[in-house]
Amino acid sequence: MKKPREQRISIKLPVRIWGMDSAGKLFNTDAHTVDIPPIGACIQGVSASLERGSIIGVQCGRSQARFRIVWMGQLGTNRQGQIGVRSLNLGKYIWGISLKRKMEEILISEVKQAV
Repeated sequence: MKKPREQRISIKLPVRIWGMDSAGKLFNTDAHTVDIPPIGACIQGVSASLERGSIIGVQCGRSQARFRIVWMGQLGTNRQGQIGVRSLNLGKYIWGISLKRKMEEILISEVKQAV
């Protein structure tokens, strides 16, 4: 049985990511989020050669935290250039928006559109 997906907010936030690529070289690049669940993110715009399980730094605005890469988009798919990351700093929230409030705004908007 497939594990249920976490609640996610589709939002494009500018981020900076850095760390070591798969060749052991430092990288530092600008990217953006595609969506954010409570303890991670899907990030688009990654051109460095990375590996699943690697630790990277992610900065959003003035906040930053360490994340582990949990999945990577395959070459030639619509997920190419994307990575899924999970926070190593549980309890530290760097995105600058309230997920609960954003979910409530989305639900209210959907209800208004349905009426």
